[in-house]
Amino acid sequence: MNRWVARSTGLAGLAFAVGLMAAIAACGEVGDDSGTGVVQDPEITGEPLPGFTPTAPDSALGLPAPEVRGTDFDGRSVTIVNDGRMKVVLFLAHWCSHCQDEVPEVQAWIDGGGKPDNVDLYGVATAIEEDGSNYPPDAWLEREGWTSPVLVDTNDTVLRAFGLTAFPTWVFINADGAVALRIGGAIGAEQLAALFRGLR
Repeated sequence: MNRWVARSTGLAGLAFAVGLMAAIAACGEVGDDSGTGVVQDPEITGEPLPGFTPTAPDSALGLPAPEVRGTDFDGRSVTIVNDGRMKVVLFLAHWCSHCQDEVPEVQAWIDGGGKPDNVDLYGVATAIEEDGSNYPPDAWLEREGWTSPVLVDTNDTVLRAFGLTAFPTWVFINADGAVALRIGGAIGAEQLAALFRGLR
């Protein structure tokens, strides 16, 4: 377990204040409901974020988040763009044990009414490996009852655009489309609730 010392106003101070402990894992909007069944490569606009190093000050804070347009596993449109709403994006790898622990805890928090209505939560299924555990990832997320939109990150292009390399990693985006916080590792429902409340 590593202590995360966040370096930004607002959420970063909150993360420190709640004593956020994160296990570093080694390992928008939804369009119409008529999916084509064809997963599309995501389209990314905007500048990529600098690489994220959990133990260093995060130079991405305050920068515009890349905008992403892609699909879910059924070919339905999923967009993560600056539309004036706050967003939280969770990058997941189906074979990652920390992701496997995080998903049911987050879903239970959502089912219990924890997620604020004014914040959109997205999953990004990335680092997909056919020989990894829980493959295919859509079946894994369905077994866990995951209800938030999931964008399929073919070729890990979204992961790289957000400057990430590990899983799970959370990206918090303010209503103005700027990165408020990036946190790696499983953070659990209690800290997640506090961080959601800190978004502006």
